[in-house]
Amino acid sequence: MKSKQTTHALTALFAVLSLFAFSAHAATPPPNIIFIMADDLGPGWVDFDGSSSKINTPNLERLAKSGMVFTKAYAAATVCSPTRAACITGMSPAQIGLTTHIPAVAGKERPGPKGNPKDAESLKHLPLNLPSYARELKKQGYATAFIGKWHLAGEGANKTKDGVVNSDWHPEHYGFDSNIGGCAMGGPGKAWFEPYRNATIKNRKKGEYLTDRLGDEAVSFIKTHKDKPFHLSLWFYSVHTPIKAPRDLVKKNGGNAYLAMLESMDNAVGKVLAALDEAGVKDNTMVVFYSDNGGDKPTEWLADKKGSLLEGGLRVPMAVTWPGVIKPGTETDVPVTSMDFFPTFVHAAGGSTKDIPQLEGLDLKPLFQGENKLDRDALFWHYPHNRPDVTYYMGSSILMGDWKLYQGLGVKPDALFNLKKDPMETKNVLMANPEQAERMRGKLKGWLSKVNAKMPKS
Repeated sequence: MKSKQTTHALTALFAVLSLFAFSAHAATPPPNIIFIMADDLGPGWVDFDGSSSKINTPNLERLAKSGMVFTKAYAAATVCSPTRAACITGMSPAQIGLTTHIPAVAGKERPGPKGNPKDAESLKHLPLNLPSYARELKKQGYATAFIGKWHLAGEGANKTKDGVVNSDWHPEHYGFDSNIGGCAMGGPGKAWFEPYRNATIKNRKKGEYLTDRLGDEAVSFIKTHKDKPFHLSLWFYSVHTPIKAPRDLVKKNGGNAYLAMLESMDNAVGKVLAALDEAGVKDNTMVVFYSDNGGDKPTEWLADKKGSLLEGGLRVPMAVTWPGVIKPGTETDVPVTSMDFFPTFVHAAGGSTKDIPQLEGLDLKPLFQGENKLDRDALFWHYPHNRPDVTYYMGSSILMGDWKLYQGLGVKPDALFNLKKDPMETKNVLMANPEQAERMRGKLKGWLSKVNAKMPKS
């Protein structure tokens, strides 16, 4: 009898404990997710990565100190549109077929030196049938918003009055509930100050600065959606050319408009962080800061700049905070890339990516939790386009550990660099390391074939 009573009592106890555990789990809401992207910002131009003392970005430094800094964050491409497409879809630019920036003037590509192969074909907008992290987050009940630069909506923006080539290719057709600022424009042109000449931003105050406005819109979204899970992609136009900023900030920065632009963007980030505090949701919000490609202004300790397949064209500043998951003040040197955001966001929201086989990214949560590796041994790039304003342009590239191979596609000689010994990529050691080069060539060839990469035309 006692045995039966004991059994019943234990069964009841386990049931109560199970219910308690389930309730505790159910009571933990999925995190809000904010993805902040700068434009044309390379490493060395924000406070958290050892930059100049003249740079004033305290809010980004605060964000970084409250989470993890990624010292080897890479963009999926050397220019903006393909990286943005890779972030949204979790697919490489080569697999998407969108491998260079979408031209502001229709049909105007960058010509190469005489005798160079012609550019490979590249899509002029992001196909609607591809995966989108915003759509996946909506499936998990998230409110979603896009604020800022899209540049995935057709060529020829400079010939329009309002930046719209085809509104069917705007963010709201890729899973975002709302869109402020996202159109075909790759830069603000002459409209850093209102009137913006952008059909997706309503004018409200003549002379208002675009970055300030985007920050205000982000705050408004947070306030409105604080009571349910939300996702915000806040993709600034800063620090794209033309280099312009409010007069007071330019004066504060000794007449340097570029530093003033950085401070303005940092002020907008500060507004976002303050809004999370005020809304009481900071402790359940993942915030990512990233850039779409290497800097238009070079990084002193990296070779080349935007448009190049050397490190200066591909490396970007990155920091992530996620209270309760990421230990403050941490750092990782594990290479990560644009496609990784898709699975990271979707899995954090409680979704699954097992039925999206074309994904090339990996969930970054193991790194967030202190692990020091991801389940891959290489990163790949493919830029089959002319960009003769930089040293290493048309070509493909692979990174494996400390080794990086550049394959010139007939334009530049192939090159192999050991980044640990030669971080500025000044010494081509291909001839001295034929076996290493051959292994990397084989792996790169396999990837290019797998994603059906388009090649330059002879």
